[in-house]
Amino acid sequence: MAVIRQKEQVGRRMRVVESSCVAGTRCDVKAGDHMIVTDEAMGRGGNGEGAPPLYHFTAALAACQTVQIVKVAQAMRFKHGAINIRATATTDLIEGIDGNRDGVMHFNEAELFIDIETDEPAQKLDRLKALSEDRCPVGRLFADAGFAPKMVWNALPMKA
Repeated sequence: MAVIRQKEQVGRRMRVVESSCVAGTRCDVKAGDHMIVTDEAMGRGGNGEGAPPLYHFTAALAACQTVQIVKVAQAMRFKHGAINIRATATTDLIEGIDGNRDGVMHFNEAELFIDIETDEPAQKLDRLKALSEDRCPVGRLFADAGFAPKMVWNALPMKA
């Protein structure tokens, strides 16, 4: 018997997280059924008990793009092995640069280095790139701020 999958609900959806900070900069964040711990390093007022929030944002960029690649690959019947992404996000605190006159940390660049194991032809990989690169909502936050993430793809042979 075939399993019928319902299409994802289209339209506005709200995602709620709850952050609790008892002391210092450590936050225990409840996200659905999961807990995320954030903290700053020892020299920045924290105890280093979790990755700082800005790292979580960069991690969200890498994970979100990975999800989009996987979903598009499934729809295309694109065969692949591991997908590994190294994401970098650059921030700047220098006052006086465009858009930063308030002394607040601003993101101003993001890059994704995407390694994908596949034996698919280059033309099909190009199609995967074109269809998946602009679907990541976290990446769109960068793009909307004027800094679309740069993406560098590297096709690796499938492991036997």
